[in-house]
Amino acid sequence: MRFFFYGTLMDRDVVARVLARPVIREALKPAVLRRWRRTCVRGASYPVVLRDKASEVDGVTLDGISKLESERLSAYEGPRYSLIQTFAALPAQGPRAVFLFVPRPGTFRTTGEEWSLAVWQEKHKTKFLALLGRDWDGTAGAANQR
Repeated sequence: MRFFFYGTLMDRDVVARVLARPVIREALKPAVLRRWRRTCVRGASYPVVLRDKASEVDGVTLDGISKLESERLSAYEGPRYSLIQTFAALPAQGPRAVFLFVPRPGTFRTTGEEWSLAVWQEKHKTKFLALLGRDWDGTAGAANQR
């Protein structure tokens, strides 16, 4: 399975912790999600994506996700997200099918502000990884910790 990540899971340390396995840098491939926009969640350090025909979201894909790892990702995202299949553009490869976590309608209040991985890493990553814990078992949603 191939997933598209647009928020905290773009960080290699975070995705490795969630999947409970090492993730090499080259495994996270740049991709673009067209007709979506990324926005900050009010009162949180993570983003969501919303449909928007005039926008696009830079993110990464990760191939080779097992069923068990997919379940761990779903537990990480928690019940306020749905997993859908859509398409992301990979450089020099064109559109590829990906799985994407999207917010369930009415579950988040957004700010409309653009979210930045670099800013998140600088301001929130250390605290976030401590909250997530070294031995996160993949059974409880982490959305409230982010």
